[in-house]
Amino acid sequence: MKRFLNLNTVYIAAAIIVLGVVLVPLAVETYNLRTQGINYFTTNIEDYHNNAHPVEGENTIEIDLNDLESNKEKVLFQDGENQIYMSKVIAHNSNEYEMFFRSSGSYSLGGATLVSGVELQHNNDDLISKFQAKAKATYRGDTYQLSPSEDTSDVEEFGFYLDLPDNINPDFEEEGMIDVTVTNLYVNFWAEKSS
Repeated sequence: MKRFLNLNTVYIAAAIIVLGVVLVPLAVETYNLRTQGINYFTTNIEDYHNNAHPVEGENTIEIDLNDLESNKEKVLFQDGENQIYMSKVIAHNSNEYEMFFRSSGSYSLGGATLVSGVELQHNNDDLISKFQAKAKATYRGDTYQLSPSEDTSDVEEFGFYLDLPDNINPDFEEEGMIDVTVTNLYVNFWAEKSS
């Protein structure tokens, strides 16, 4: 009868235990990253450095105010890793609109990047968000400043109000396309702190 426990069995059991100790926490962190997305980094500031800087230039998108649903997923900004696209346009009345943009970035356990209208800054072990983006709309040569939406609550989605004068409303029956230009976007970086 062979011995049930020999030296090879002990080595195999030890290797399984070591792999479990290493891989289980990694699997849990990967699961948390996948389910939380960029919020994983914004709520985990003790393990990640955060830095942000403005993106140069203007980004323009054409919005159809006659067919609001057709604006979904139009791309405002794209750099290969990060993208900002139109998530929705809401008409509050005949000449007041609210536009929302959604940001998607790149992330892994080592860090992340996200371009947004919101800048994130560390302040005394806390993360503060500042709405930085500016926007204007151009219709038939006239320019209208957009104001930040009050519903902008996180770094992944931001929005603006467009309040048009009453006298241009009838023109939308002929041509409902309006250009919206967004500036002062921010690149938010997260990098894992070294142990």
